[in-house]
Amino acid sequence: MAKVTAAERVSRILATLPYIVAHQGVTLGELGERFALTPDQLREDLNVVFFDVGLHPFTPDVMVDVFIDDDDRVTINLGDYFRRPVRLSPEEGLTLLIAGRALLDRPGSDDPILASAVAKLSGVLGLRGSQAVEVTLGEADDTVLATVEAAVAEHRRLVIRYHSYGRDQTSEREVDPFRLFTEQGHWYLIGYCHRSEDQRMFRVDRIQTARMTEEVVEVPDEVDDDPFDLHDAARTIELIVPSEGGWVGSAYPVDEMEQLEDGRWRIVLPVTAVPWLERLLLRLGPDVEVTDAGTGTRLDSVGADAAGRVLARYGAGT
Repeated sequence: MAKVTAAERVSRILATLPYIVAHQGVTLGELGERFALTPDQLREDLNVVFFDVGLHPFTPDVMVDVFIDDDDRVTINLGDYFRRPVRLSPEEGLTLLIAGRALLDRPGSDDPILASAVAKLSGVLGLRGSQAVEVTLGEADDTVLATVEAAVAEHRRLVIRYHSYGRDQTSEREVDPFRLFTEQGHWYLIGYCHRSEDQRMFRVDRIQTARMTEEVVEVPDEVDDDPFDLHDAARTIELIVPSEGGWVGSAYPVDEMEQLEDGRWRIVLPVTAVPWLERLLLRLGPDVEVTDAGTGTRLDSVGADAAGRVLARYGAGT
């Protein structure tokens, strides 16, 4: 079976599914030409839709039915739930609106369906035409954010108290600030950490306190523009998870993902800290196999030890 990440498969399904719904009876060959996919890839994707797209309790009214006849013509029947208008929160609606406007602003973009959807969504949100919208980025403390911003602008060293979520530790660090930016709704600081003796990225809402010193620092000409790359992590692990554990591939960046013949998933992903891995294994439950991809060492005890500590903590409180 060809290896494909969950993110890649979801992207393919999101591209083909609306087209099939709008063109019932389209053939696999026509779909393949339009989306540059092979018939086998399309069948695999449509099998995922048939078996996995729906809502609890997975009765026919909340499932998506896919039919492929002998002539390879595809028909999709949406369950009743999917026929009802989607109820979005204001934040979700605004996110869709911003993404839609960004796509329409691309050179050569003339998608009338997208333009119509954006216009309708703008009307529902009370925003007409190109009216500006105010976007709040992150939940960082205003005082901390102002101090970090000033330190970046003035090239002055920072002393911060920072909570590392992955290691579940709080420490004081001296940081030479290089760049402040927003990504995925959060503020981030990139700088040289004297404690780690290397360049690091800090999420500003996890900086508990920040103090700018008089020390002037030198900012390098080139700063890492891809701070979210996790492939330099200290350890890469291989997970074998039950079929319902496939959500890992869409929730985290993975190196490899494939479904095995028995329905389980094999997932290879980088891990930066043991506490993060413990939390992941606790979510996945006891029916998961964990192996260090570099050494082949089984790591099943990591999850078991974490579960034992949790049980001991709750037991001590009874």
